[in-house]
Amino acid sequence: MSSSSSSISSKRNVEFQPENPCYCGLPSRVRTSRTKDNPGKKFRLCPNSMNEGPKCKFWEWLEPETPENEVNSGKDKKEPCNLTLKVSILENEISICKMKIEQENLVVRQEFEKFKWKLFTHKVVMIVLFLLFVFKK
Repeated sequence: MSSSSSSISSKRNVEFQPENPCYCGLPSRVRTSRTKDNPGKKFRLCPNSMNEGPKCKFWEWLEPETPENEVNSGKDKKEPCNLTLKVSILENEISICKMKIEQENLVVRQEFEKFKWKLFTHKVVMIVLFLLFVFKK
C-alpha cells in the first residue's frame, strides 16, 4: 500500500484505495482495528458499509507492508529474548530458594547435633545414677 497511489482525506484522516475497489466499484476505505484481538491492524471495507440502507459486504484485512518473514523475524527475535529474560529470572529465583534450603538444612543439622549431645549427656547421667544406685547398696 503505497502513499503515491492512495489519497488521504484530511477531514477524517481516512485513506481510500481506488486501486482496490469494493464490490460496488467504489474505492475501498482503509481503517485501523481497535479491537482487543487485533489492535492496530489495518483492514479495507466499502465506504457504504457505514451508511444506512443497502450495505456492501466488502471487508478484508490488509497485509503488512513489510515482507512477512521480516515481520515474523522481528517477533521471533523479541519473543526468545523475552523468554530468555523469564528463564534468567526463574533461574535466579531457584538459586535463592536453594540457598534458603541450604541455610535451613544447616540450622536443622545444628539443632539435631545439639539434641544428640543432650541425649548423650542424659544417657551418661542416667548410667552414672544407675551405677551409683547399684553400687551404693
